[in-house]
Amino acid sequence: MNLKYNLHDSLIEELNYNKDENRLEIKIELCNWKQIEYKDTEPELVDIRIVFDDIQQFEISVNNFIFDSNEILEVLNIDKNTIKIVFKTENDAETIIISAKNIYYID
Repeated sequence: MNLKYNLHDSLIEELNYNKDENRLEIKIELCNWKQIEYKDTEPELVDIRIVFDDIQQFEISVNNFIFDSNEILEVLNIDKNTIKIVFKTENDAETIIISAKNIYYID
């Protein structure tokens, strides 16, 4: 799965998974200055939401975790529908694996 944005160093602010709707939404403080199309007149940081619909797989390596500006260390494309996000916690690095048929962005 290829994402529209470069998420490296951006912050995960919130993650909401609705199992009944088979939908995952991640609120991110995006490092806008790292984006290819960034212009100096734009804000360096912007809030975006990434929405994954028709979830086929959702795994997080830590249970009952509350996100609080956790830095994204890496995003790996596993296949055309799957990504792995590595993020920093207070003492460690953890992962989120998402496989979904649809993805869209709210900026």
